[in-house]
Amino acid sequence: MIENIIAGFSSIFAVGPILAIISGIFIGITFGAIPGISAIMAIAIILPLTFYVDPIIGITMLLAVYKAGIYGGSISAILINTPGAAASFLTALDGYALTKKGQGLKALNVSLLSSVTGEALATLVLIFVAAPISVISLQAGPIEKVFLLLFAFTVIGSLSGDSIPRGLLSCALGMLFAMVGLSTITGASRFTFDIPQLIGGFTFTPMLIGVLVMPEVINVVKRRRIKQEVIRIGDSSRPEDNKFSFKEYKSVFPTILKSTGIGTFIGALPGLGSSTAAFIAYSEAKRTSKEPEKFGEGSVEGIASAESANNAVCGSSLIPMLTLSIPGDDVAALLMGAFLIHGLTPGPLIFTESPQIIYAIFAGFLLTDLFLFFIAKAGFRVFTKIASLKRYYIFPCVTVFAFTGAFTAGQNMYDVLVLIMFMVLGYSMRLVGLNPAVFIIGFILTPFLEQNLDQALAIVGNDYYLFFASPFSWVFTALAIFFVYSSFHIKKKIKKNIVLPADKAITKS
Repeated sequence: MIENIIAGFSSIFAVGPILAIISGIFIGITFGAIPGISAIMAIAIILPLTFYVDPIIGITMLLAVYKAGIYGGSISAILINTPGAAASFLTALDGYALTKKGQGLKALNVSLLSSVTGEALATLVLIFVAAPISVISLQAGPIEKVFLLLFAFTVIGSLSGDSIPRGLLSCALGMLFAMVGLSTITGASRFTFDIPQLIGGFTFTPMLIGVLVMPEVINVVKRRRIKQEVIRIGDSSRPEDNKFSFKEYKSVFPTILKSTGIGTFIGALPGLGSSTAAFIAYSEAKRTSKEPEKFGEGSVEGIASAESANNAVCGSSLIPMLTLSIPGDDVAALLMGAFLIHGLTPGPLIFTESPQIIYAIFAGFLLTDLFLFFIAKAGFRVFTKIASLKRYYIFPCVTVFAFTGAFTAGQNMYDVLVLIMFMVLGYSMRLVGLNPAVFIIGFILTPFLEQNLDQALAIVGNDYYLFFASPFSWVFTALAIFFVYSSFHIKKKIKKNIVLPADKAITKS
C-alpha cells in the first residue's frame, strides 16, 4: 500500500492535475456560494468537460469541485442566512448570528479551518481503510452482492427526503429508466416502443443534467421577482473581532476531531449523508459543551462541529462506492458515473486493476484540502462578490453550459431531447415530492443488480432456497428492515430538535 501511495503522489504532482485541482476549487467555491446552486449541480455541469482528459485529471477536478462546493455553501449560509444545502442549515444558525455582530469574517475563518481539517482527516481514513475493506469484499459472491445492493436501494430510498415511500418510489423510478434498451444479459429489447434511439438506453450525462440542473433553473425563473440580497462580509469596529487565533482553534479542536469522527462514520454508511452527520455532530457538541447556551447565538464551537462533520462526509462517502460499488450519497453517485465514463468500475477490483490511478486520486484529494485553505483564505471577499452577481447573469450561463454538455456527451441532437425530457421529469418529481438524487442512484446501481442477479440465478438454478443459505442474505435483510424502521425515528427526532423561534427561522433558497 505504501508503494501505491508514493506512486499516487508522484502522479498527482504534474501540471495537469495541479491545474485541474485549482480550477475545481474556484468553480466549486463559486457555485457553492451562489444561493440556488449546489455542489451536485456544479459537478453535473462540469462532468462533460472531463471526458476528453486523463482520468486522473478529470476525476481529480470533479473531486475538487465537490469538496470546494460543500465548503462554499457555508459562505451564503453565514453571510445572508441562506444555506445552499441542508447540510449548511446548522452552520447558518451560529454563522449568521456572528455576522449580525460584525464578525462574519471570523465565522468564515472558523468554517474554513473546520472544513479543511474534517476533510483531510476523513481522506486519510479513506486512504488507509478502503483497500483493506476491498480485500474483504472480494470474498462476497453474486448472491451476497444481490442482497447488498437490495440493502443499498432500501437504505438510500428510506433515508432520503421527508417521506420514505416517496424515497423508495424515486429509487424504483430510476431502476425503471435504467432498464430501457437492450439487456446486457440476454440481449432482449425492453421498453423501447420500437424507437431506434432507445435501443442503447438513455445517455447518462443529459439525463443527469436534465434531472438535477435544469429544474433549479426553472425554480429561479419562478422566483425572479424576489429581491436578491447582496452578500457582504460584516465588519466589526474592532478588527481583532474577526480574527480566529490558533489558541481558539486549539480550544475547539477536540470538537472538530469528534465531529469529524461522526461525519466519517455517517458518510461510510450508504444513504445517511452530510445533513444527518451535521445534525448529530452539532447535537453532540452542544450536549458536551461548557457553554451550550451560546449555540444558536454565535457559537464558534457550533460552526466548527457542523462544518467538520458535513465535510468529513466528502471523503468517507467514497468508501462504500470504491469498495462495494454503492454510492454513499447523491454526489458519490455522480462521481461513480464519472468513474464509469472514464472506464473505471468502482468495486474491490479497482484497487488491483488501477492502483496508480486510484491512489493518485487519493493524493489529489489531500492536495485539494491544502489548496482550498489558501485559495479560500485569500479570496473571501472575491468569492462573496461573485456570489452576489445577479441571477439573471448566472443562470442563462448555467443553461448554456447544460445544453452544451448534453450535446457533447454523444455529439448528437438526440441527447438534447433527452435533456429536455428529463428536465420535465425532474421538475415534475420535485412538484410531487420525489427525490431526483435517489432517482440517479437507482439508475446507476440497477445494471450492477441485474448482472449479479443473473449470475446468482445461474448458481442456484431451481433451488431458490440457496438464496437464503448464506448468512449474508439474512444479515442484509435484517439491516434493511432495521434502517427503514430507524429512519422513521431519525426523521422525527430531527424535526423535533430543529424547530426554531420565529426570529431564527432559516430562509430557504
